[in-house]
Amino acid sequence: MTRALRPTWLIELLNLLRGADAGYQGPPSDHFDGRRFHNLQPTDRKTLRQVLRWRMNREKQVPWALQAPAGRDNPPPARVQGEDLHVTYINHATLLIQQHGLNILTDPLWSERASPFPFLGPRRYHAPGVALDDLPAIDVILVSHNHYDHLDLDSLRRLAERFPVATVVTGLGNGALIRACGFSRVVELDWWQPLALSPALTLHAVPAQHWSSRSHGDANRTLWLGFVLTSAGGPVLFPGDSGLGPEFALIHERFGPLRFAALPIGAYAPRWFMRDNHMDPDDAVQAHQQLQSHCSMAIHFGTFNLSDEDQFAPPEALAAALEARGVAADRFRAPQPGERWQVPPLPLAAAEVDAAAS
Repeated sequence: MTRALRPTWLIELLNLLRGADAGYQGPPSDHFDGRRFHNLQPTDRKTLRQVLRWRMNREKQVPWALQAPAGRDNPPPARVQGEDLHVTYINHATLLIQQHGLNILTDPLWSERASPFPFLGPRRYHAPGVALDDLPAIDVILVSHNHYDHLDLDSLRRLAERFPVATVVTGLGNGALIRACGFSRVVELDWWQPLALSPALTLHAVPAQHWSSRSHGDANRTLWLGFVLTSAGGPVLFPGDSGLGPEFALIHERFGPLRFAALPIGAYAPRWFMRDNHMDPDDAVQAHQQLQSHCSMAIHFGTFNLSDEDQFAPPEALAAALEARGVAADRFRAPQPGERWQVPPLPLAAAEVDAAAS
């Protein structure tokens, strides 16, 4: 008999009521004190006073405008075999990564608002570039952390209905919330922990500089992380959401030059408030350089109005940062939702350096 699932609004309400009791329980580590997680480079938690200061003094924006859907006339293929790598930008931090016959979805978000409520919270200004019903069969779903614009219960519920045997991989403490959406195969990972997806493809959880919270009192009770996919074709990075900290240099140290990196460039203003947890475009270019990424895709911009920069400021600032730091514009680009990239292989010289280092 199929277990009846609670409606997502009730799951959200119960999680809100649990508050500080919701989260990971386990032994302390170098980034977990037994109750709360922290970044490799400690960052201060913003106080209510700081939040109110920002909210009451928000910079005036040019009003955001709804954008027409794009890319839906070019649906992704059913499968991509071998070392070929296709990455489709759906919206915000939602990507479809296709390689070695696996379809991997990141931080799925199809809802109209990034919020626990369908009537309140940041609204969508750009339709997803691929409709959820048009997705190919999904094998793996990566959830980087529990913020509403990355862990969306309604999207996960719909995905569980369509792809009930998909494996969802997330950070420590997020499993119960995801299982409540209908998934039975949920794996919680700690930083640097690997998970074999196939004989040719291994997933690694990696640190990011961010934080977690979903309800009152539960700040940093669950783990935030990024993901690196390793194969013979070179490493692929999806960092979720991150400020510019030591993590990118450590990822390069461990995995070598990257074939592909998805790097967030939005939700960065004002810098005094956002710097620790969100990169601006110049930070993202520095991360691209530290990673020695051969192909980077800008993400986390233009879909939801989460901060003070104007709607089209992130890609414009990215172009300026690339020029200022001497990075070729074709090495790090901002896509349109629905745009699909066929990522070239890692150049032989970089692959050989990586192999020699390992």
